Amino acid sequence: MAGSPPRVPCRRARPLLTLLLAAVLVAAGTGSAQAVTGYRYWNYFHVTGGEYVFAKTGPADFVPKDGSVEAYRYGLSSVADGLKPRTGPTAYPAATICRGTTPGSGEKTVGVLIDYGTADDAAAGQTPPEPRAACAVVPADANGQQVLDAVADVRVQEGVTCGIDGYPVRTCSVTVKNAPAAGTEAAVDFALPKSATSGDATRSADTGSDSGAGTGDGDVPWSLVGAVAAVVLLGGGALLLARRNKNA
Repeated sequence: MAGSPPRVPCRRARPLLTLLLAAVLVAAGTGSAQAVTGYRYWNYFHVTGGEYVFAKTGPADFVPKDGSVEAYRYGLSSVADGLKPRTGPTAYPAATICRGTTPGSGEKTVGVLIDYGTADDAAAGQTPPEPRAACAVVPADANGQQVLDAVADVRVQEGVTCGIDGYPVRTCSVTVKNAPAAGTEAAVDFALPKSATSGDATRSADTGSDSGAGTGDGDVPWSLVGAVAAVVLLGGGALLLARRNKNA
């Protein structure tokens, strides 16, 4: 259809659907939750209606709206609704992430939350980077893959997001037999882009620029007022001394 974003050619459906289906299957002959097979990979979400909605397609097959937020979380998931980022879905709206960023004509801004996960999910010798938020400025018809490409270094294999910013280094989706149930996780802070925080720094600098000598009414420095007063006093003293000498 005219105006639709270009699609990335790939064999997306089979591996992605395998991940979604296998994550909720229980090994035959057992009813134990510990028999669930999980996958350690990049979970992809849309933030819709103040909720995380697990993506049913790869990012190349979804077109985010202007002012929306996309979210990614790396980690072990064994449930159909995926492993959510460690922050509330309304904690970082696009207005906050993209503050200070103005799109040009024919462009849109999309907020992106990237949660690299915990040390427990890291491969040997790797350390997950700190969670961050980014603001993508992309053409109005850009798809989710183009949005992510605009703010991160992405490694894709068969349509599946395998690495973001070089994490993890090699693997794409790791199968975990007898995956443990997900526990309760504490919320973490996401670093905002500099464009979203520079305005606050500028305002702080402006309000702190008068930390030196104060000023009186009409912006007259108090130091100047003091100097004038000193001159007046000295002049009065000299006049009195002159009169005394004259009378003597």
